[in-house]
Amino acid sequence: MQIDPLISVVIPIYNCPEYAISTAESVKNQTYSNWEIIFVNDGSTDNTAKVIEQLAKTDHRIRIIHQANGKQGKARNNGIKHSQGEWIAFLDADDIWLPNKLEIQLSKTIQENADLSFTDGYICLENDMLRRDHRLGVENKIYKGDDGIQLFHAQNRIPTSTVLVKKSILEKSGGFPEDRDIQNCEDYFLWTRLLADGYKLQGINEALLLYRVYPESSTGKEIKLIYPLLNCLIRIPGNHQQARKTHILKTLKKIVELSETEMEFNAAKTIISKSVSELFGGFQKTLLLIGLKTSRRIFQSLLWRLSSFSNI
Repeated sequence: MQIDPLISVVIPIYNCPEYAISTAESVKNQTYSNWEIIFVNDGSTDNTAKVIEQLAKTDHRIRIIHQANGKQGKARNNGIKHSQGEWIAFLDADDIWLPNKLEIQLSKTIQENADLSFTDGYICLENDMLRRDHRLGVENKIYKGDDGIQLFHAQNRIPTSTVLVKKSILEKSGGFPEDRDIQNCEDYFLWTRLLADGYKLQGINEALLLYRVYPESSTGKEIKLIYPLLNCLIRIPGNHQQARKTHILKTLKKIVELSETEMEFNAAKTIISKSVSELFGGFQKTLLLIGLKTSRRIFQSLLWRLSSFSNI
């Protein structure tokens, strides 16, 4: 392994010209200098392409890849494919790294001999990148084997914009799933698969990311963001069913709570039905599916009652 290995920073971007410059600058300002940036323009329909092409002209270490819109999984895989580094770092196009992020993280990762590491970060509400009062909550912890899989079945613990991972294991794993019904959770699926394949993941408690949070989305949009999570939970690898079922149940309850109208609830019925079939069996499954066809209120009452009886 090189003393100062090349780190390829993969940045998928879609219609995000207003933040691309500050995101790129946060990489250029790193105390660790042996990096390259690969922007993957995921079929942007505004002036994003023009903005990142101008950025590439200012630094030979910045490269641009254009693709038809394929969502995050395809964009990240495309970036990995064209990368030249021994290590891959991921960064969303609206987030910002603190200047010593790569230097600290690479040192700790190599010292621990981890295959992938991730760090804590600050949650910057309402686009206020100066806020330091909320953190993502990453622990100093090693995740590996059955124990690691169980913890990840209970929740996704990795902020993708903080990930540093060996390129070789991404290539062996096949990278991110590109199925559209799992996008926004394609990263969660990959992390769990890496654990199932026997790799060692390291959490680092230092806050080295500024995670940008936009004003709250509308209820309808918020519900739609939950659908990929359910698809992911149904399919993620590993045998710790109790932890996974608990996560599915919490997610189902959140959909019902957010569905303020029958129209919103009806739009979610397909994925709810799929999840109920995965979570429950026998009489409970039959009863819930009948309730699902009746009304949101009846389904909600049955879900709450049966889940408590199931000790989930």
